[in-house]
Amino acid sequence: MVDRIGRAEHTHQYIASHARAVAESYGYSPISTPILEYSSVFERTLGADSDVVGKELYKFLDSSQYWMTMRPEGTAGVNRAVITNELENRMPQRLFYSGPMFRHERPQKGRLRQFEQFGIESMGSTHPAADVECIQMGWEFLNRLGVDGGLQVQLNTLGDTESRTAYKRLLKEYFYKHLGELSETSRLRVDSNTLRVLDSKDETDLEIIADAPPFLSCLSADSVCHFDFVKKSLESLGIPYLLNDKLVRGLDYYQHTVWEVTSSSSLLGRSQGTVLAGGRYDGLSKILGGTKSIPGVGWGAGIERLALLLGNQDVTSCPPAIPVLVVPESTNETDAGGLRTVPDSLYIYAMQVAARVRGISGHGSYVFKPPTTSNHPRVSKQLASVLKSYLTPSHVVIVGSAEMANGTVIVRNTATKTQRPEPDPATMKITIKDWKAVAGWKWDLPDDDVCGICRVPFDACCPGCKIPGDDCPLIWGECSHVFHMHCLLKWLSAENSQQQCPMDRRPWVTAS
Repeated sequence: MVDRIGRAEHTHQYIASHARAVAESYGYSPISTPILEYSSVFERTLGADSDVVGKELYKFLDSSQYWMTMRPEGTAGVNRAVITNELENRMPQRLFYSGPMFRHERPQKGRLRQFEQFGIESMGSTHPAADVECIQMGWEFLNRLGVDGGLQVQLNTLGDTESRTAYKRLLKEYFYKHLGELSETSRLRVDSNTLRVLDSKDETDLEIIADAPPFLSCLSADSVCHFDFVKKSLESLGIPYLLNDKLVRGLDYYQHTVWEVTSSSSLLGRSQGTVLAGGRYDGLSKILGGTKSIPGVGWGAGIERLALLLGNQDVTSCPPAIPVLVVPESTNETDAGGLRTVPDSLYIYAMQVAARVRGISGHGSYVFKPPTTSNHPRVSKQLASVLKSYLTPSHVVIVGSAEMANGTVIVRNTATKTQRPEPDPATMKITIKDWKAVAGWKWDLPDDDVCGICRVPFDACCPGCKIPGDDCPLIWGECSHVFHMHCLLKWLSAENSQQQCPMDRRPWVTAS
């Protein structure tokens, strides 16, 4: 468990906001479930013999003698919420969530006992297209983040119930032949949860697992068709994948497609390459007491691990706020020990200047306040303190009694270390020397429609034009978004646009 301050919290917010934007662009809606749930929610779904239930749950008996658990993952809570809120007859449901999860496991790099997770759940469809969409969404999210290290989708199928039953029988026969060589944990799992043996990280177990019979040999015809559709669709979408027949889920309600996205970056540490994992979980709702067996598929991603991959990238979404520094006045050396003070009127003027900067510059602004006011620090010390922040402002504003009297400020460029006097933003005036009237006109669009890039109404013109009219036409995309033509051309010419619509980040195609 860690505190997140400054850059660390900005990075978490950056990751979560990107995930949310991608989920919403696919038509998903937010859901929030309680951190505390009845323990049965997780004990039923995770399995009594799982490591999570056996060793990692934060579980306690409350004053009403109910066993409560701090949620270790998000899928069970979302499925429970669908049942509780009687959404079983209102399918499909497309939901995303984010928030803290809790597991009492040995802390590792990127794995904490309280960790943040973002996840999505697509419920109501058995078609493999839902599996593909989830994989595509996760792949788009990770690539949009620009994380360090090569990403790879590892893919497998668990087949249907018939396929899984046949494979577990075959796998159990194989492991019985090597029972004496397996680790103690794996020996216990051979009978209780055979598939979980494939999850072992023990080096001796891995040598035995490498020669285990492949799952594909037990797949039913329906399972083969389901998996073939997934693979063919990923190839058509240009999403590379690697088949991994040792990738499994040990719980019976998992079926068909399972996948993980791994990173080769050294920033995650040894043997900790998975950054996103998902799978199809048809049958989970019945385990939770639902009246129907609701098909579902989804994935989850740990935000701490993604933050490690971002390293020291600057992910702030807005420019640093501009501080206003106040020049103190020195008292007589023989009086009061020569303290430096700031008159109330000067503080008020500084706050007015900060408010005006916020109103006209597009930047935030604030008055720098030192830890003590009994001996106000010199401007040089105030400036040094401001520049120590990880968000270094591009400029600072300096005001003193002389500036207050003249209605001016001093603006200092922190990069070039140059400064110049400027008028107080409130006293700046614009004189119109000439003007020409033009005929009024209006696009045939609702009154409140504005360009998605410059945010200027369509009945005006874009910032690059002087006069609205035919020289500033509108342009529609197949995604249904509309922009000033000049705004869109400027956007598409920028390298970071990736030729995508600025509203939903889908490839831009002009409507015919």
